[in-house]
Amino acid sequence: MKETLERLLPKLNLSLTSAQLDTLARFGSLLLEKNQVMNLTAITEPGAVARLHFVDCMALLPLADLRGKAVIDVGCGAGFPGVPLKIAE
Repeated sequence: MKETLERLLPKLNLSLTSAQLDTLARFGSLLLEKNQVMNLTAITEPGAVARLHFVDCMALLPLADLRGKAVIDVGCGAGFPGVPLKIAE
C-alpha cells in the first residue's frame, strides 16, 4: 500500500511524510481486516485500496486548501473521504 502511494501521489503533486504514509497503510490494513466480517468495501487488494480509495480521496487536495478549515465529511462510509484527507492534512 505504501509503495503504491509513494508512486502515485507525486502525480498529484502531493508528498506525504513517512509517518503519514505509515498511518494510511495502517488504516488500510485495519479497513481490510474489518472488511472480512463487515462489508465496508468491495476493493480488497491493498494496492487497489491505496489507488482507488486513498489517492482518489486525496485528489481533492491540490484543488482546495483545507488546512485550518472545518470540513464536514458526508462521505460514502468506511472513513472516506474524511480519514485520508485528515491524515494528509
